[in-house]
Amino acid sequence: MKLMNSLKGLITEIASAQDIQRSINMKNVITINYNGREYGKGYRDIEPVCFGISKSGNFVLRAWEIEGSSHSNKVKGNPIPGWRLFRLDKILTYQLQGDKFIESRPFYNPNGDKSMSRVIVNAVFDNQGNEDNTDNLENIT
Repeated sequence: MKLMNSLKGLITEIASAQDIQRSINMKNVITINYNGREYGKGYRDIEPVCFGISKSGNFVLRAWEIEGSSHSNKVKGNPIPGWRLFRLDKILTYQLQGDKFIESRPFYNPNGDKSMSRVIVNAVFDNQGNEDNTDNLENIT
């Protein structure tokens, strides 16, 4: 279990917009400590795929949650693994796992995310004609 291995090390990095964008472009699996609702506080292993601005104006990250704490799993019955939307300001810490993901997950939308008013970066997979776009990181503060 990667999540448990991650917990053994100290996670001290705070997730910045550039770090999230880079993780999406490089397809890095990451562990985050998320300050979600009642049952959603804690560590999660995720595959980040889309970063943008929500309709309410928050920076958000769409990711495939591999394992970890989940309010929507406990309360709404949404299974893990599965898609989750994370607010960047609620990601307390993050750590690169060292693993990569190479395939899109079920129902992945290569055109963006309908819960976002603006998509800043969206993962591109090999079967979509992937070009490494790590030079196209948007400078956001």
